[in-house]
Amino acid sequence: MASTELAVRHVVRFNRATWRSPRAEISLILPLPKNTMDPRWLACTNHHTACDCREAELAEELNEVRVELRHILTVLQEELADHATWAYTADNRDDPIAQCKCFGCKIARRIYHSIGGEVITNGSRRGTTR
Repeated sequence: MASTELAVRHVVRFNRATWRSPRAEISLILPLPKNTMDPRWLACTNHHTACDCREAELAEELNEVRVELRHILTVLQEELADHATWAYTADNRDDPIAQCKCFGCKIARRIYHSIGGEVITNGSRRGTTR
């Protein structure tokens, strides 16, 4: 009788150095620690470049930054919900006169490329008229 359980393979993958080189993979016995609550973080005594305590701290910091970024985007979206952050003319060109001039909209127009998400209202999207 076959087992219905799936074996999860824990692997660390590295990108190719060049297009000719194969992608490197290292198999792990256990998954990498997700945060400093993992018992391996406290038990780590032989610190090296990719040891468990450093992986735990890096993963925890990365998750904290992602949560903070999501919070910032959510606050901007909530505060600018009724603003014309972006405005366009009938022929689909930017309309700087119709755009909202508040500081929140100015900030959203400056950072949406670097953050990776647009903070705009549905009525002010390109291709729609107000």
